[in-house]
Amino acid sequence: ESVRETEVKVSLLTSGRNNPELGTEELTRLVREVLEEFFETRVKANGVTLQARCLECNKKRDHSPLK
Repeated sequence: ESVRETEVKVSLLTSGRNNPELGTEELTRLVREVLEEFFETRVKANGVTLQARCLECNKKRDHSPLK
């Protein structure tokens, strides 16, 4: 989901509401969803990076002379 799509959702959720608490609840839910997606993506990316580094270390060990 892009930033622009999120902006549109926020404006739709908060505009024209008679009950400000309901708008706040929806905004809170949306922020939570965006943050969850962001952190899930970051964790996956970090996992891939860590896995690549482990493979790189293993390759270096395989090529080092035995003592």
